[in-house]
Amino acid sequence: MLKHAIPPARFFSQTPNDIIRHPRLNGTAVRLLQWALSLPDDSRETIQSIGEKMPEGRLAVRKARRQLEEEGYLHTRRTQDPETGRWSTQVLVSNVALKTEAEIAAAFGTVPPTDQDPPVGGVTDQAVGASTFGENTEEENTPNPAAEPAEPAEREAAAFLARLGDHTPSLRLGAGEVARLTPLVARWLESGATEADLRQAVTATLPSPVKSAAALIAYRLKARTPAPRKQVERLGECAECRDPLPRGTGEGICRRCAGLGPASTPTPTPTPSPSVLTALKGRDLCRLVLRPVE
Repeated sequence: MLKHAIPPARFFSQTPNDIIRHPRLNGTAVRLLQWALSLPDDSRETIQSIGEKMPEGRLAVRKARRQLEEEGYLHTRRTQDPETGRWSTQVLVSNVALKTEAEIAAAFGTVPPTDQDPPVGGVTDQAVGASTFGENTEEENTPNPAAEPAEPAEREAAAFLARLGDHTPSLRLGAGEVARLTPLVARWLESGATEADLRQAVTATLPSPVKSAAALIAYRLKARTPAPRKQVERLGECAECRDPLPRGTGEGICRRCAGLGPASTPTPTPTPSPSVLTALKGRDLCRLVLRPVE
């Protein structure tokens, strides 16, 4: 087999041959791992966001992630902050298989678990069943508290952004991104736009792939802000006969009730007999029922 390979001058990643030739990892798993390893250290991409950009499909990516976990190239760990009580999830990808707890803990930068009983450490004076953080309150038990939007438009905007990823996975947003974009969506809603208008403005003709959902949504909401809809002017009513007043007249009485116009007596429309009502069908019956009352 002949090989022609030109070494790239920049923007390249080195992948061990053990991964490329792995007998149990399929092509999707190898590509998913290579993609994750090629990202810079400050990247905000996740395994889920990478999988959404891959053409293999959600089920194939899910199977690939399971293979990487089984072979020791992908590890997930949930930790709780001892001061705030908040939980966080860390995902570790490695270009070598990590099998033992010591290897995994070292890669995460934590202390590996010990088999010593009791664990290494001095004896504390803590009483059995007592909390190390003092009195347990309801406020402390609430993980990841989020400020509830005060205005109805902001609540509706936050709800729209939160479920946007259910319809368009490439536009799935995090909690912080939802909070930053909520004022922009609320401005649309206050101008009279509907949720259908918002969805059309945000999701129409999306690029492939979507590199930053939050940046794309912010750009489109700012560039396509709709003009405020004109409010329909309500006509006033005559205080005597309740007929509509001329446009621009807020209140008062009409010309007829003021004695300035001819008094016209409307001709009552005869009520059809029951036999006629029975014979009417469809459009003719609707016109009769919906006729204005005189």
